[in-house]
Amino acid sequence: MMLTSLKFGVTFLGVVLTFLVARDAPVHAADLPVPRLGLASMPDADRPMALQARFAFNLMRELARDNPRGARERNANIIVSPASIAAVLAVLDLGADAAMQKAIRRTLGFETARAAPEHASLDSLRASFAKFQGNADKGPLLLANAIVFDPTSRPHAEALARLREAGADARVEDLAKPETLKGINDWVAANTRGLIPSILDEPPRDAGLVALNALYFKNSWRLAFDPKDTRPAPFRVLNSTPVEVPMMRQTDGNFRFRRDDRFIAADLPFASEGFSLAIVTSRAEPLPALAFTPVASWLTGEGFSESPGEVALPRFSLSQSAELLRALDALGLRSGRSSPTALSGFSEVPQAISRVMQKAVLRVDEAGAEAAAATAVVTTRSAPVDFVKLTVDKPFVFALRDARSGAIVMAGYVGKPE
Repeated sequence: MMLTSLKFGVTFLGVVLTFLVARDAPVHAADLPVPRLGLASMPDADRPMALQARFAFNLMRELARDNPRGARERNANIIVSPASIAAVLAVLDLGADAAMQKAIRRTLGFETARAAPEHASLDSLRASFAKFQGNADKGPLLLANAIVFDPTSRPHAEALARLREAGADARVEDLAKPETLKGINDWVAANTRGLIPSILDEPPRDAGLVALNALYFKNSWRLAFDPKDTRPAPFRVLNSTPVEVPMMRQTDGNFRFRRDDRFIAADLPFASEGFSLAIVTSRAEPLPALAFTPVASWLTGEGFSESPGEVALPRFSLSQSAELLRALDALGLRSGRSSPTALSGFSEVPQAISRVMQKAVLRVDEAGAEAAAATAVVTTRSAPVDFVKLTVDKPFVFALRDARSGAIVMAGYVGKPE
């Protein structure tokens, strides 16, 4: 069943550097003033996973603000893949100017890393992701990058070679053609095993390039839930009547738990080593998404210890599309992408990021979990800052004036030139 009816609270899928974050109740600043997470608040804050956890919560905060339904839908959901965003930004970093590179690091939280200077660049991130590229037969996580340049953007040959060397599928195709759009969507569908059949609905106008990331995850639990133990149970939601959900149960086993006086969490391992699902919930009343900010570091899996116990978890699936540009701008991208030379390493034709679209899917059941995400960054070819084109092809006003005397000799409005 879809999570829109399930209204599942807050779920976090920690897949190495991949966090698919389920959207809970959006909160306005007046309801719950939550500051941006600081790295100092998280243990081992320089580690990539800690940086991704911080990025995940900062994205949650911004996407909660974007909810057009506001307080009327306080149990709305968020699903977003910070890893997919980070991967596509790491590709764009290969052609970015200094200002854009700095903005990318700031957006992802790398710029404020206290130590481990290699994390201040995206080289370590690209290296971490590289082991999942072309990984279809080697593990549960598959990651792919592509970048399609329109011929009018005149990409540098060395830039194409650099992208291909980094594992990206770099091409030059007419982005205005329907067949190019179909090729992009087919690439996304193939690299998400059909969970995300398309990422763009129509050819982008005046596009310079489209940068893409797709990731796919599927794995079984190390200790599966027995379907015979799944039965309907109430799920408490914010300020509303509980809803009935199919609740999976493991009633006898040892699990990794973490808890304090407000929160309790379990880290459920998958069959493949290192992959797990971290679940964090409140101990008392239902809480909105941003109230979980103090336990953001729990997403890293640190601080858990094994104890005998039981776990009950809703069976659910969730999918969502989101425009992420405003949220990423708020996290620091705007200062870089506004530069006319932001992506000059790719082309002499100025490129301005105009859209960041992401689609994500997550399914959790008794057997395990399946997840996919696709992210597209679209740029618009922009003219140099000293180039202005004016076409007066609609009604206008005018003033014939004398700058020396200040007299306006004639002024008017032309709605239909005679």
